[in-house]
Amino acid sequence: MILASSITLSPYAIASDPLYTVCAGCHGPGGISQAAHMPSIAGLNFRYFYAAMQAFRKDRRPSSVMGRIAKGYKSGQLQLMALHYGSQPWSGNPAEVDPALSARGAILHTEYCEKCHKDNGWFQDHETPPLAAQARGYLFYQMQDYREPAPAMRQPPLMQERLEKLTDDDLRALSAYYAAGPARASTTAAGD
Repeated sequence: MILASSITLSPYAIASDPLYTVCAGCHGPGGISQAAHMPSIAGLNFRYFYAAMQAFRKDRRPSSVMGRIAKGYKSGQLQLMALHYGSQPWSGNPAEVDPALSARGAILHTEYCEKCHKDNGWFQDHETPPLAAQARGYLFYQMQDYREPAPAMRQPPLMQERLEKLTDDDLRALSAYYAAGPARASTTAAGD
């Protein structure tokens, strides 16, 4: 009998496991997106990742393809994926953006978003994903979606209330600010 604790997988074995490599097709090598409209997943809080995948799987989170993809996995496989991506540090993929647009986004962040998305968007926990260095187009469309009430994917009331006050141009500025990977406000990473 072989005990699981006695088995050690090389990084190559994990990196070549189809359970993880299939994600790279859309979410980039190692889960770090190279596309403006596709989110990075490497470094997401494991509980947030798992909850999001279960929500896709159970049609509680709208999507174009993720619902169909998530239905192809068992809960145990989703847990392994969440642990794999959640064990990595969040880095995202900082993008080059218009500095003036990003500066406007910084002001909007301070006024509307900092209360929950602390540390200039780097903060994350099991309910709050990091926004800093996330894919710009993805952030823009997610904020547009969250601005409208949706029974399938409810947002915290404060988030929806704040987003309702913002125009699409404001959302573009916020997206640019976060996508640029603003400097951390603190030196310690928060999360659980």
